[in-house]
Amino acid sequence: MITNLKQSIGQYCSFVDYRYQAYKTELTQLLLQLKNFGLLFLVVLGSAMLGMILLLFLGLGKIIDSSDASQYGAQMAWLYLLLQSVMLSAMKSAIKNTAQRAFQQTLVKHYWLGLMDIKLLLLSNGWLIGSLIVAIDLSVSQWLRVPHFLLFLLLQFVLGILCLYKPIALVYGFLLSAIWVTLPLDISPLLYHSGLVLLFGLSTFIVPFNFTAKVKLTSLTGFWLLFFMHNSWVLIWRGALLLCVFIATQVLLQERADLAAIVSILSLAFIVLFSSSLQFDCRHLHQQYRVFFNMQNKQTAFFVSLFIPSLIVLLLTLVGFVALFNQANSLLLVIGGGWCLLQQALAQKKPAHYALAWIVITGSLLAVY
Repeated sequence: MITNLKQSIGQYCSFVDYRYQAYKTELTQLLLQLKNFGLLFLVVLGSAMLGMILLLFLGLGKIIDSSDASQYGAQMAWLYLLLQSVMLSAMKSAIKNTAQRAFQQTLVKHYWLGLMDIKLLLLSNGWLIGSLIVAIDLSVSQWLRVPHFLLFLLLQFVLGILCLYKPIALVYGFLLSAIWVTLPLDISPLLYHSGLVLLFGLSTFIVPFNFTAKVKLTSLTGFWLLFFMHNSWVLIWRGALLLCVFIATQVLLQERADLAAIVSILSLAFIVLFSSSLQFDCRHLHQQYRVFFNMQNKQTAFFVSLFIPSLIVLLLTLVGFVALFNQANSLLLVIGGGWCLLQQALAQKKPAHYALAWIVITGSLLAVY
């Protein structure tokens, strides 16, 4: 019996070592994929890490101390959970070691896989780690004043698990909870967070509707609809970041209305960035299906259609931006459309120049205004 126990412990330790190595390897490959962004990755995303860390702790402060503005605190919690889910979705393949998942199931016990998934999930979830750091620093009297923060920690952990095993429940949960946090209710933060827990719990029981069965692959429109249905996270994470742009714009305009022109330019720059970066996904799709559409004599129509998704995202975002902030500068809107097309062309033909062009144009617009 002792021999079998030692053997099992040895096998488990070997499995743990393998999963950690696979995790680090996949994360390295994920970072290498970001080389398409070139200078953008080094300058914009690199410097944005400090901003993300600052947002993490500032957001937690608003969530914890929300007794006077419970709805705003609930909205911050919703945004916080959304950004966490987007980040974990990008790392999901590395956390679960999806590429070798079927092979692992033939070698080890099923609960070993789940246990390692949870370990790597906790290691990857910087948002939850930040919350736990703050939670440890709270005194007993402070915990008694902010019991809703315990529910928020529970949501962070549970939503991480849903991200790994039932991502469709996240989609339904965020849609339902978005309605909940926008209702003008005069209730306590505890009730708001209890509502979030209830809605995400209910979302796990919603039967997924198979939209793809309703779409016929008989045209380019059907082709693109099916692509985005099967790869919805390429839109969801961009939508989350664009939502962050809207929130940052609102805060900056409230604090410094005299800087409205600069804020509009910076907002437009990031709207163009997140919209046009969709071209990288379309470019990859073009490489996959180019031969097929050549055989169908639709290569020109297919190539032109590659630019439409980014333009639709840009158009919808700009409409929302103008409607929310009344920043109807026609010149900037025209510049935004042309700028997005330029960034798309670079992403398609010269991806190494994509970031440099974005930085130069952003700097030029700021200098002119």
